[in-house]
Amino acid sequence: MLERQEFAFEAAVRMRDRFLQQEVWDRMGVPVKDAIAIFKQDDPELKNQDPFQQLLFSKIVPNTKKLGLLDASGGWLRRRFEELGVIEFEDWVDTSEEYANLDAFEADAKAEAG
Repeated sequence: MLERQEFAFEAAVRMRDRFLQQEVWDRMGVPVKDAIAIFKQDDPELKNQDPFQQLLFSKIVPNTKKLGLLDASGGWLRRRFEELGVIEFEDWVDTSEEYANLDAFEADAKAEAG
């Protein structure tokens, strides 16, 4: 189970890091480490304010919880998401609930139309 947790965490971090635009900073001649350090400041006013990062983890965290990965292996993945400051999303709607809601909406719309 730990292998799956590690995979989920590594994939989430890599997706998050794509939003940091490391290639752009490098191409512009800005030291990448310096630019990333600004994004990763521990300033509570700035932490996790990126809406794309919030959207990303608002999907990943509840789905890992639904799959049983969040608390498996003594909560390994939970601790990693706590360190990233994204555990707040654990009780948000997971993808299967979203699909069920969309299906219900579609059924209602068809019933009203026909």
